[in-house]
Amino acid sequence: MKLRENLKKILSIFGVLAVGIILMIALGSTEKESNKRELKPEVRTVETQIVTFGNINLEITGYGAIQSQNELNVVSEASGKVMFAKNNLKNGTFVKKGETVLIIDQREVENTLYSLRSNYLKAIASLLAEMKIENVNIYKKWSDYFESIDIKKPIPELPYNLTSREKIKLSARDILTKFYAVKNQEILLTKYKITAPFDGFLKSNGIIKNSIISKGMKLFKITDAKNLEVAIPLLVEDINLIDFFKKITATLYSEKSDDIINGRIIRKESILKRNTQTLDVFVAFKNDKLNTYFLPGNYIRVDIQGKYLKNVARIPRYLVDNNSFIYTMVNGKLAHSKVDVITIQNDYAIIRNTIPKETEIVKTILQKPLLGMGLKSSSESLKINNDSPNINATTVGEF
Repeated sequence: MKLRENLKKILSIFGVLAVGIILMIALGSTEKESNKRELKPEVRTVETQIVTFGNINLEITGYGAIQSQNELNVVSEASGKVMFAKNNLKNGTFVKKGETVLIIDQREVENTLYSLRSNYLKAIASLLAEMKIENVNIYKKWSDYFESIDIKKPIPELPYNLTSREKIKLSARDILTKFYAVKNQEILLTKYKITAPFDGFLKSNGIIKNSIISKGMKLFKITDAKNLEVAIPLLVEDINLIDFFKKITATLYSEKSDDIINGRIIRKESILKRNTQTLDVFVAFKNDKLNTYFLPGNYIRVDIQGKYLKNVARIPRYLVDNNSFIYTMVNGKLAHSKVDVITIQNDYAIIRNTIPKETEIVKTILQKPLLGMGLKSSSESLKINNDSPNINATTVGEF
């Protein structure tokens, strides 16, 4: 009886153990299946674009301060009383080209000039009587010259092709000396009246009428207000993107208004600045309307026409890593391609056509990207347009 009860106990114990083992195996299998489902690769949804290649006109952007192309310090070459001074030569006075700015009392010099012209006419008249007898043609030439002289106007130049006989007669009567004495006096007279060489603004301490000025005295400084230029410091890499063998245009933008003025490059420096490693490129332009945003001293932005690049693409700058790789989607998986970057254009990079046609780049920034991971485009991929207007350049390489 006891043997039978012991056998039942042993069998029940083995039964419980068997059931436990079966349950453990079942649970383990379920856990493995669960782990397999968790390790199933995730397909990420990303934004993509197809790269297309075309032609692009580069633009190089720089900044600089406007300065005048022409500045002139005017010093008195005569002395005397001031008879006229435009606006008392106060700072900021605007004058037009050819306008009278200052007149010094010139009556004494003018009277001396008239006297010299009179003596010159008298010498020519004494010569005519002899020439009329000796040679009719020579007489006609000098008679016409004599009649062309006006005592209140600059004397004309001497007749050309003088014969030896004419030269002897001119020298004997000291006519050549009298002629150049008149010419020198005419030059001296011009120093008593100062006119503006170009449209511009005056800078001066001021000179009023009836004041006395002396020879060598600094009168004023005139600054050309319409013919201007701006020096743009550019890196050597930027310089190499400009074709200086062609007529180079530029567009000038005011940071304080929407006004735009067109200009052109007129010269560039040939010595690199040691501290900044830049060269100055000078852009000239006209400010005919005297726009206050483009007067000397204003700081402006300048877009310079760069080289015309063929068979290149423009892609967002942030897509290119430090090693010049971009992420692409190939057959629904993440891949990457090395690109040849010509230049960085603010928010864009310009690359050569060195990658397969119709390459689909990934525009979405991926966290922990793994090559070969599954991808799905969020929408139909758009082609990157390379026919957009010119774009600004900061170079990272030559081409």
